[in-house]
Amino acid sequence: MQIVDVELIQLAKVHAHPHRNAKQARSRRVVSLVRLTTDEGVDGLGEAWCDPALAEGVVLGKLKPLVLGQDPFNVEGIWRSVFDGSAMYDPKGSAVAGLSGVDMACWDIMGKATSQPVCKLLGGLNRTEIPAYASDLHWEEDPRVMARAAAGFVERGFRTVKTHVGVDPVDDVRRVRALREAIGPDVGLMVDINTAFDRPTAIRFGRRIAEYDITWYEEPLSPMDTSGFAVVREATGLVIATGENEYTRWGFRELFDKGGVDVAMPDAARVGGLTEMKKICAIAEAYGVVVSPHNYSSGACSAATLHLMAAVPGTGPLEWDTVDSSIVPELFVEPPVVKDGTVSVPQLPGLGVRLTDEVRARYAV
Repeated sequence: MQIVDVELIQLAKVHAHPHRNAKQARSRRVVSLVRLTTDEGVDGLGEAWCDPALAEGVVLGKLKPLVLGQDPFNVEGIWRSVFDGSAMYDPKGSAVAGLSGVDMACWDIMGKATSQPVCKLLGGLNRTEIPAYASDLHWEEDPRVMARAAAGFVERGFRTVKTHVGVDPVDDVRRVRALREAIGPDVGLMVDINTAFDRPTAIRFGRRIAEYDITWYEEPLSPMDTSGFAVVREATGLVIATGENEYTRWGFRELFDKGGVDVAMPDAARVGGLTEMKKICAIAEAYGVVVSPHNYSSGACSAATLHLMAAVPGTGPLEWDTVDSSIVPELFVEPPVVKDGTVSVPQLPGLGVRLTDEVRARYAV
């Protein structure tokens, strides 16, 4: 079996009400999908989390020539040849994200060709349902709006919710308090700052919200300040989660060496695909760090993440888009069952995703 074509498909979803976090308000989400076709008629779908403006040059310009003619079952060889041939010159950027899409599509092909769900190829179907948290509760001017949304997630069965704050490091304490009051004392509450704070601000804010029993304090600092997480962790006593802006096993090893991460959040569409995710999980286990993958893009990445977590015991919880921000159920052959705070693992061959002409036309860029 050989790869005979590499295609980049970009889709976009527009929202009437912008989703806001500490750094930006966004009303349009662009998804970059990578589709590989083989000479035996089996195709695979993956996702590359990279700058949409750069995706074509990376996937079609840089990576396609390196991938054509390769056996999709040779994921380790493809990964190494693409990384050495292109991504090494951009080890924390779009080239690795493009490689992620290629790698994910290879696993999809392998599953389809062997009539097995990808989780069984990755290590086994160790669980059929993955515990999930409600993501995402975006920043609103009126805390009551956020509180009602959080209560609604709990009513839907989620036992943990995550919020984006940090727009106002003083007034946002009021929002955290409103959320805790809305969901009650027995539901987990995660606070995501989206890299917006410097160290002093992160420490002050963290100390002020600590009384509200925070499940984890996510990305309180720039991903460049890898040494700062240990400082914030020590000063606040909060559990630190980070890693969605990190790349490859080498990046995560450096992050873990700094000693400030309790929960690692690699993204399968960014770190180098499922092949690299497995290695990151193994390194994290050796460091005593829990892996809860970042999963906030399309159904392709969501499916891949579900398979990874089903195959690797101890990972979790799963980040699940509860505000319909991206193109998720439309890409599943059989949409997963979301019930009582869990999401079912796809059982069809491959990743269990497909891109129909209808979906492509509906969300075409």
